[in-house]
Amino acid sequence: MFNFAIIGAGVIAVKFCNAIKMLTDVQVIAVASSTANKGESFALANGIPNFYNSYSEMLDRTDIDAVYIATTHNFHHQNTLLCIEKNKPFICEKPLTLTKKDALDIYTKAKAKNLFSMEAMWSRFLPSINKIKGWIDSGKLGQIELVTFMIGFKEVEDGESRIYSDKLAGGALYDIGVYPIELITYLIQENLLEVKSVLRKAAISNVDRLDSLILKFDHCTASFNALVSANVNDSLCIYGTKGHVIMDSPLVADSCTFYGDNDVVESYTTRQDNGFEYQIQEVVDCIRGGKLESDRMPHKATIQCAEIFDACMADFRKQQ
Repeated sequence: MFNFAIIGAGVIAVKFCNAIKMLTDVQVIAVASSTANKGESFALANGIPNFYNSYSEMLDRTDIDAVYIATTHNFHHQNTLLCIEKNKPFICEKPLTLTKKDALDIYTKAKAKNLFSMEAMWSRFLPSINKIKGWIDSGKLGQIELVTFMIGFKEVEDGESRIYSDKLAGGALYDIGVYPIELITYLIQENLLEVKSVLRKAAISNVDRLDSLILKFDHCTASFNALVSANVNDSLCIYGTKGHVIMDSPLVADSCTFYGDNDVVESYTTRQDNGFEYQIQEVVDCIRGGKLESDRMPHKATIQCAEIFDACMADFRKQQ
C-alpha cells in the first residue's frame, strides 16, 4: 500500500482525498493542519486515521511514502523545504513557488537528497488534454500558428479572502494564470522567446485581478486572459495550418474535437469523475520507479512558469 500524508486541510485537500479513493493500493494515512481542531475534523470527515496540529510531528512518521501539500501559495516554499528536511517526497499544489529563485531552491535541495518532487499541475495529466497533445505531436494540425486561452471567475472582493489577500499571495496570476501558462507550454513544444503582460490591480488590495499575456514562441503565438473579477466561458483554442481544436472548460473537460478546414475530423470523449487521480497515479508510479521527477510535469516546466511570474510581476509593479 502506498501511503500519502497531507499538509493543509482546506477544500482542495478534500478533492485529493476523493481522488485517492478512486485508485487501488493507495491511501491517505495522516493529515496535519496548523489550525486547531481543523486536522481532526478533516480526518473524521474524510476517513483518515491520524491527524496532527504540527506538520513536523506528522512528517516524523516512518510510514509516509509521499506528502501532498495543500496550503495557500505563500506557504509552499517553507512547506516543501520541511518535507525535504524530513526526507519525504512530495507533490505541492500549484503554483509550487512564486519566484524562479524559490523553485530552483526547492528542486535543487530535493534532488540533492534523492527525493521525488512535483508541482501539482493536474490538468497536464487529463486524458482530453493529452489527446490534443497527441494530435499536435503527430502533425495532424500542421504547424501551430495561434493559441488562445480564456479562464476566469467572479470572486467577491474581500481583502481577507484567499484570492484577494496580499499576505496569502492571492491574485489571478498565481491562482489561475498558472494553468494557461503550464498547459500552453506543455502543448506547444517550442522555445519561448518573449513574454508581454498587462496586469490590472484589484481595487481593495495590491494583487492582480485581471491578466492578459502574450507568449511568443519560435513559430507560434499564444495569448491568454485570466481574471477573478468576472465570470467567463473558459476555453482553449489551438489553430494550425491543417485544422484546429476548440475545447470548452479545459480544466475539467472530458471531451475535445479536432476540426479540419471544412468539418469535424475526430472527436474524443472520456469520463472524468474527479481529475486528480491521474496526477496522483503519476506520483505513485514515479516514486515506485525510483524517479526524481515526472516526465509530464518536469522541474523545468515549473521553473519556466516561475520565470514568467517574475517577468509579469516586474511589469505589474511598473504599471502601478
